[in-house]
Amino acid sequence: MQNHRRSTIINPSRYIHEWHWHAFSALVLVGCLLAFVAGYVNTICIVSAFRLPLTALTGSTAKMAIVLAQGHFDVAFHFILLIFSFAMGSFISAALIGGSSFRIQRHYGLVLILESIALGIGSLFQDVHVSLHAEWEALTPSAYLICLGFGLQNGMCTTFSGAVIRTTHVTGTLTDIGLIIGQAIFHKRTRKHLWKLKILVPLYLSFCCGAVVGWFAFELLHNKAILIPCTIVGCLGLGHTAYCKIFLNLNIRKIQARNEEIFKSTRLSIVIPETIPELSIASDKHSSDMDPNDSEVEHTAIEHCLSTQNSTTPLLVAVYHPEVIQEQ
Repeated sequence: MQNHRRSTIINPSRYIHEWHWHAFSALVLVGCLLAFVAGYVNTICIVSAFRLPLTALTGSTAKMAIVLAQGHFDVAFHFILLIFSFAMGSFISAALIGGSSFRIQRHYGLVLILESIALGIGSLFQDVHVSLHAEWEALTPSAYLICLGFGLQNGMCTTFSGAVIRTTHVTGTLTDIGLIIGQAIFHKRTRKHLWKLKILVPLYLSFCCGAVVGWFAFELLHNKAILIPCTIVGCLGLGHTAYCKIFLNLNIRKIQARNEEIFKSTRLSIVIPETIPELSIASDKHSSDMDPNDSEVEHTAIEHCLSTQNSTTPLLVAVYHPEVIQEQ
């Protein structure tokens, strides 16, 4: 018999628009901050010594093909390392997060902390060049670290959003905006996807704002300008980690304590009926030897027990005084 397993590859975007407004707003806010960081760093990489956009590798791939065609294999090796670093960042992100569905307790904070470390080290060593051979083009380790950091970021966002949130480049974002608007105008059945514009438009505007701010920051701070987005990403990562370790753990302990109470009450309600035959025999003997005054006191106590709405009390009352149950 063939075993049918549920597919582990799902599209998380179908669930995002069903979130509560505050969770949806938090998602958009974090995405916009990351897009701002990407635009900021991308501008700095273009105007600095790198002369390349490192948050997306379309241009680097094209340049690699050009230098390969020209026979400059040493320069091509530099672009190959850039592409490999970005892919390695996505690989590490997938290994740490470990799932395509969004769960707040996954290691998103750790991924952002690693990105912050990569950006910080890359900004401190922008002027460091490594030459493997006297005639070869010098390599720039800081560029590889920046590519690694944004590979981490892009992999994390793509994982839990179903490729709706892509923060390191805007090619796919602009493509989705055009597709959604065009389909909504000419095909009414596709208007259900208009909610994605609430994410895509702010992402694009945030990337543009980050690019503008990045240029002014580089004019003022030069190589130290990357420390600003490094701090932003690091704070996001530390905030998420602290939230998971403190707030979520407290809630989990409360839920576990509540479940233990429910489990104990359930066991009590199951054990009590097993003692009913013994209690009924004891009640017959007890009623024959009971003083009339004691009977009135017990009757009053039983009525009080019924008023407390204890789930196990009626079982005992039904044994001793069935008439009380009928009155209730």
